[in-house]
Amino acid sequence: MRTIESITQLIRAIDDDLSKWGREIKPWFRGESGDQPPLCPKIANFSANEENYLLHSFRRQAGALANSPPREGHTDMWLFKAQHYGVPTRLLDWTEGALLALYFAINRGNQNPRMYMLNPHHINELASGQELDDYEYPLSWVELGRLYVALAWEHRDLAKHDINPGQVAQWDLDIPLAFPATYQDQRMIAQRSCFTIHGTALKPFADIFQSKGIDFAPCLVEYEIDFKCREELLRELSILGISAATIFPDLDHLSQDLISDISRKK
Repeated sequence: MRTIESITQLIRAIDDDLSKWGREIKPWFRGESGDQPPLCPKIANFSANEENYLLHSFRRQAGALANSPPREGHTDMWLFKAQHYGVPTRLLDWTEGALLALYFAINRGNQNPRMYMLNPHHINELASGQELDDYEYPLSWVELGRLYVALAWEHRDLAKHDINPGQVAQWDLDIPLAFPATYQDQRMIAQRSCFTIHGTALKPFADIFQSKGIDFAPCLVEYEIDFKCREELLRELSILGISAATIFPDLDHLSQDLISDISRKK
């Protein structure tokens, strides 16, 4: 694991690691901080009934507060929206932008900031048990994707679904699946959002891979961010156009940016 002290160093590290996967790969990135288990969905701390309550209650009430999908159906879009607005789900947020992920790793000021680079194509091949064509994703509205989404809404019980037994035998539903996001608002566009969704194993990525004897080097790289360099990294990100207001395009975060501009001059 590399320790990152500057944006220049991060770009060089990503370029070096990406060359081992193949430069045709379009990686995803995630920033984390604090002491929570790495790459583990928040819903792992909740029961099946609690997961079901959170999602159905969000779908029932959110429509009055913001533009939302139709209440009936569209469970994948409701799941994306719930995750994006802080409801604990089996999703993890990723982004197509490395500097966006770096901002998320350090913006809250938590200790132990870190970043991850994911090969979404390879992890989907592990989950689906087959080679996938370039740019092919098991989207949330096709068979395998629907199955992962159903786990979130049906008390983690797949017995209610009409599933082809031969196909399920080929899939490994323990391995998280990579979903491109269905954009629903400006925030998701600004953050270049994408998601992984955990299946039957609500555990950290590393625990899932290790339990199966899978080498995750071909699909996952971790970078440690030097906390002492946080302020300088935030300054560099701001110069490059990555700040609260560009990631969260609203008036609250514009105000936050303006205060930060003044604070840096003192």
